[in-house]
Amino acid sequence: MIKNRWNPDQYNKFESERNQPFYDLLKLIHSQEAPHLLDLGCGDGKLTLAAHQKLRANLTLGIDISHEMLAKAQRLQTTNLFFREEDIQNFTSEQKFHIILSNAALQWVPDHQKLLTEFTLLLESGGQLAIQMPLNQNYPSHVLASELAAEEPYRSSIVQQQPATHVLEMEDYAVLLDELGFESQIVRTQIYVHYLESTASLVEWLRGSLLTYYQGQLTDELYKSFLAEYRKRVIERLGWSEPFFFPMKRLFIWGQLPIL
Repeated sequence: MIKNRWNPDQYNKFESERNQPFYDLLKLIHSQEAPHLLDLGCGDGKLTLAAHQKLRANLTLGIDISHEMLAKAQRLQTTNLFFREEDIQNFTSEQKFHIILSNAALQWVPDHQKLLTEFTLLLESGGQLAIQMPLNQNYPSHVLASELAAEEPYRSSIVQQQPATHVLEMEDYAVLLDELGFESQIVRTQIYVHYLESTASLVEWLRGSLLTYYQGQLTDELYKSFLAEYRKRVIERLGWSEPFFFPMKRLFIWGQLPIL
C-alpha cells in the first residue's frame, strides 16, 4: 500500500491559499439547525473546527488516515468535536449526519460512484453533501513529476508513475447526484489565482501535497535526488519568475436530499 507522507508544517506553508476553496465550499451549504457534521479528510483539524463553528454543528466528527495530521487535530477536540484515524474508503457509521463535507481529500480515494453512494446512505433526510477537489493533474508540474518517476533510478521503486486519477468528469457527478436522489445540486469548476514568491515556490507548494506520493515510495536519499531534479525541471519548463503566477483549478460538488 502506498502511504503519502503528510507533513502538517509543510502543507500549511501556503495555508491561506489552500484554505480559500474550503470557505467557498462552506458557502454552498444551506443553514441547518444544530446539524451533525462529518468531515472526510480532516487533516490537522483547523478547518474542521472552522466548519463546526460556522455551521453551528451540534456534533462534528473528522476522520483522516494521516497519523501526523491527526496528532495536531487531537489538540482541538472538545465535548462535541471529535477526530478519528480512519481510511475514508472503509468508513462506516451507525450515526447519520445532516452534512457530509470533504475538502481536497477525495482525489486520493478510488471509486467515487461507490463512495458517493455510501455517503448518501449516511445522510439524514434533507442532508447535504459538499465536496471540493483540486483538478490540476494536467498542469506541467504534475506531468513533470510523472515523467521523472518513469525514469531510473526512481522507476524501480515507484509502483505507479503518478497518483491514480480518481476524479470523474463533471457530467458524471451531476448524473450520479441525480441518480442518488439529490433534489438540488451544484457541480462547477473554479480557477484560483495564486501569486507565489517564485517558480521554486511551486515546488514547495507541491512538497505538501503531490510530492508526498513519491516521497512515500522512495528512500530518503532517492527522494532527495528526485526533489532536486524535479525542481530543476520545473524551473526549466515553466521559466524563472518572481512572483510566479499559479492557476489552481478546483472542482466543487454540492447536493441536498429532499426532506421526507
